[in-house]
Amino acid sequence: MKKNVVKTACAAMAAAMCMISAAGCGSSQLDGTQTAAVVDGEEIPAGVLSFAVRYQQAQTEYYYSYMYSMYGGAEADVPIWDNETEEGGETFGEQTRQEVLENIEKMYLVRERADEYGLEITEEEEKAMDEAAAAFIEGTDENVLKKIGVSQEDVREYLELNTYYEKAFEPVIADVEIEVTDEEAAQSTLTYAYLSTRDMEEDEKQQVYDKVENLLEQIKASENPAQADIETMAEELDESFITTSFSYGEDDTTLDDAVKEAASGLEDGQIYDGVVEGEAGYFVVRLDKKLDEEATANKEESLKLEKQQEAFDEIVQGWYDEADIELKKGVWKKIRLTDEESYQMAAPETENGDTSEENGAETETDTTEEGQE
Repeated sequence: MKKNVVKTACAAMAAAMCMISAAGCGSSQLDGTQTAAVVDGEEIPAGVLSFAVRYQQAQTEYYYSYMYSMYGGAEADVPIWDNETEEGGETFGEQTRQEVLENIEKMYLVRERADEYGLEITEEEEKAMDEAAAAFIEGTDENVLKKIGVSQEDVREYLELNTYYEKAFEPVIADVEIEVTDEEAAQSTLTYAYLSTRDMEEDEKQQVYDKVENLLEQIKASENPAQADIETMAEELDESFITTSFSYGEDDTTLDDAVKEAASGLEDGQIYDGVVEGEAGYFVVRLDKKLDEEATANKEESLKLEKQQEAFDEIVQGWYDEADIELKKGVWKKIRLTDEESYQMAAPETENGDTSEENGAETETDTTEEGQE
């Protein structure tokens, strides 16, 4: 289901950003009116790039903060941006900053082709973007705006670029033939109950094996093993059992190979006649559907979207490779991304005045950028 472009853009930008200053944070201000890059003759203001970087920073830091809180950790003093990437040679902040720059440059290249692909922004969208940009400026501390060099025009420009980028997806790939084979899409569904043997001695492993074998025998002895409630039966034996229903296909890399091997010789509703030994535990395995039509249809759709995205990315990358791009390094280097300072995005208010993390989670600007980089 498509999401309304206006709703997407406005929901994303309705959140205001406030700065939390860390020790040692400098007081220099960015001149957002300076040109940071030129793409096919069109100048990109530093304020637009600064906003894009800070917005990405705020969303990333929100994610890390949320994950730390979920697992009972304290996010303070945990570095993000100054850590080196797995590839080495640059920090995560430098890598993210470069990705944002490239993404914004690609947005300009897409807008450059708006007439070619019949892309238009409606009056409703114009109004929505104006209101979202104004709301951001109004909700953000004046000192933060001065420091990051962002004006209402910069936010409005970013919104417009993002809107064109979203609108371009279908027209750009309209003539691309996308094929998903039956073999790629085919999904089987099984149910397994699992007990871990990780870091156990042999006598402990034997006890686990006996429990799993006991469960297997109970399922086989039930009135209808194909419909047996494996989860309830497992929990009654040992609450440590992990039970799940899992759909998988030829590209699956998450399911234990031993489980897939056990299921490969089964028909719908059959239980594997034995305890399955995996890499770090024992399993009871039932094949529910050798060809799960619903799961297959969902997989086919997800593969189609994935291939469409790849086609879009490839086309835009081609434009990027051929474009005349000049980076004003002296200006760009002023837009840094380090752990010295942090930017936090406030959750937007709902119509009843509440703030909602769910509303924030539904915004798509960041997701779209990452998916279409």
